[in-house]
Amino acid sequence: MHALRHKLTHVLHTGEEWLFANPKIVLGFIFAVTVIFALSLPRLQVYSDFADLLPQNHSYIKTYNRIKANFGGANMIVIAVEVETGTIFNDETLKLIDDATRGVDELPSVNHNLVSSLTHRTSRKVYLSEEGSFLSKPYYDPGKSRRTVAELEQTKQDVIANPLMYGLLVSPDLKAGLIKAQLNESGIDYAKTFAALQKLRTSITRPGHRIHITGNPVLTGWVYTYTAQIVEILAYTATLIAALLVVYFRRLYGIALPLLGIALSSIWGLGFMAIMGINLEPLSLPIPFLIAARATSHGVQLVARYYEELAVVHNGKRAAQNALEALFRPGSLAIIVDAVGIGVLILGAAPFNHKLGIGAGFWGLSVIFTVHFMIPLALTILPQPRSMENKNSGVRNFLGMAMAKTGGTTGGARSILVLAAIGALGAAYFVSRVQMGESEPGSPLLHRDHDYNQSTKAINTLFPGSDELHIVARTDAPGGIKKPEVLVAIEEFQAHMLDDPSVGGTKAIPGVVRVVNRLTHNDDPRWMQIPDNADEVGGLMFAYMASSPIPGALNEFINPDENEANMVFYYKDHQAETVARAVALAQAGIEKIEAKVPGLHIELGGGIMGVTAAGNQALHKDHMVIIPAVMVLAFLMVMAYYQSIHAGWLMVLPMLFSTLLTYAYMGASNIGINVNTVPVIAVGVGVGIDYAVYFMDRIREEMAATRNIHKAVVNAVATTGYAVSFTAATLIAGVVMWIFLSDLRFQSDAAVLLSFMLVVNAIAAVLIVPAWCVVFQPHFLVATHYDSDGVLEEDENIEHGRQAAMAG
Repeated sequence: MHALRHKLTHVLHTGEEWLFANPKIVLGFIFAVTVIFALSLPRLQVYSDFADLLPQNHSYIKTYNRIKANFGGANMIVIAVEVETGTIFNDETLKLIDDATRGVDELPSVNHNLVSSLTHRTSRKVYLSEEGSFLSKPYYDPGKSRRTVAELEQTKQDVIANPLMYGLLVSPDLKAGLIKAQLNESGIDYAKTFAALQKLRTSITRPGHRIHITGNPVLTGWVYTYTAQIVEILAYTATLIAALLVVYFRRLYGIALPLLGIALSSIWGLGFMAIMGINLEPLSLPIPFLIAARATSHGVQLVARYYEELAVVHNGKRAAQNALEALFRPGSLAIIVDAVGIGVLILGAAPFNHKLGIGAGFWGLSVIFTVHFMIPLALTILPQPRSMENKNSGVRNFLGMAMAKTGGTTGGARSILVLAAIGALGAAYFVSRVQMGESEPGSPLLHRDHDYNQSTKAINTLFPGSDELHIVARTDAPGGIKKPEVLVAIEEFQAHMLDDPSVGGTKAIPGVVRVVNRLTHNDDPRWMQIPDNADEVGGLMFAYMASSPIPGALNEFINPDENEANMVFYYKDHQAETVARAVALAQAGIEKIEAKVPGLHIELGGGIMGVTAAGNQALHKDHMVIIPAVMVLAFLMVMAYYQSIHAGWLMVLPMLFSTLLTYAYMGASNIGINVNTVPVIAVGVGVGIDYAVYFMDRIREEMAATRNIHKAVVNAVATTGYAVSFTAATLIAGVVMWIFLSDLRFQSDAAVLLSFMLVVNAIAAVLIVPAWCVVFQPHFLVATHYDSDGVLEEDENIEHGRQAAMAG
């Protein structure tokens, strides 16, 4: 093992020498690739693809994809027209509902077969003529501008008598009418659709009426409206980072080169995504910023080390080479582990994770070329600075002195580890409160007082609920839905689901059959029942369809082969708790009902509730895979590089600590884990990788020079610790801007979460890692020396290393 490690380090050393022997070739290659990626940037697209957010291999999503064209998907627009006084049964309000219905039917991407409202052409009163013929007529005639009081009263009574209208499309208090529309999910232009919807809303706004609009396309449209603000915040953040670099370095190279590194890495990352056809999600824009900003960490480490070496050797080229030699191995290791940690997102179930893992993973890896090689090589060919003095020595001395009195002592180090253990144990209580999914009604993407959340609340107050759960009853044979035992089973399942107090209502084909059966028997309530044979059921269904001059009167209930029936359940929110309860109740009902009727299969699940349930379940699996995978891979890579299990553990230790406290913060702050927060957590956890690797390697360097673990950690904190604290402060300062400047609540909450993670990561790296080294004195750290080529290597003699660590 020692021979292999020796060979590996010397291969890397040879690579370093080649880089410095050919700086112009390497820099030329870097800038040539940058030009190629820059030319691809115009092809980069920023848009949301709803399918990307769904775990496509999940059984619920497979069912959803099969039924969404017939029965409706999760991309539903819901509009409520509410009258302030009286009821909606007046000419002005009914015309507003009709105008809204017609306007929705003209929206881009709308599925014209899945638009419904009181005034829609498919909403019809079914009745028997004096001759006994089955007929129907619309509840609303748009060609009739005025109606008598008696006509309006009759319309009201007709609506109340129809359970498919009353309570579902007309509120129980008769003060609001609902308009629903499904969008075709292929190629939705959310921005265009939302702009048209807002224009429609303005056109139908009248005194004495309130217009409420909700639904996933509306939410996505609102998010799109903040894109310009997001870009503006990114510009402010870049300006702030530049200002902090000025304060920190007060030297041209210290300011310009890290910023150049950010620019190059961003061009590589975004250009790669454009070439690969990977779109940027508007909500994920802060993640690329974080990756680019993390390039600052490596750039600052390199330039800070350059000025540190320059103060000693007084030769710019030699100082640049010394800086890269010292940081080449730990920096490359940190960048690779970073990239792999981000790339692990491809293990997530949703295509969104795959795209982000590939695109952001490459972006993170590109930092090796755009920062790690570029900055030292640029310093070798740039003019040597006139001033050789290493500035900021006062701050460095303060950090070293503080460490010498705390973690630099054995007692202080033990105290730090004990306090960290107590903090971790205390955090465990709050971790159990983290929810997988949404943690509150409405959308956490927007502030609680936002128009979207207020509209959602109003609609859910007026109606059974705007969040739909679609459950399909499927028979093995065509026409199986017409069997009376199947219809009875569907009703039994509906009754079972209504045991959940959060279910506001339900609709399915048995309700239609009962109503039509009653009508065919002179509207006698005693005949509102399921017939006892399939032929009679089929006749009633045919009569209902024949009564309407518009084809597809039963499309929302059954498919053309009559072997699938849609059951819709209405909920007032899709919080994690509500979704989990609905799924558990449905699974229990499925087991009970399917056992009674051979050949009947009941399947979850469409609607926003169904896809949310699939997403929450997939997130649970992703969460149990992605975060542990980041830590396991970091452990294995660091262990393999240093040939030490202790090295791998020392890498995972601060990551475990920061992750535990992060989840505790989420539990205490009621922040749920969803498809947007998982990447943020994964990227935030990886920040600690950089800090830990740089600290570990600097302690090794100082041990080789001082042969004393206490002096080594004090010197490491005074040097590397200062650079780490600066980069942490820079990242936090950049993230904090999102808290105050972003009108998107999710980004504000995510910024608070990331700020917390960055602080905890910095604390773990600056305090816990050195404290652990002082107390446990890992051999790979304390037993080091420089060989004849100036390469840092581990001593073979363990006892020699221990004695050296305790010396002095």
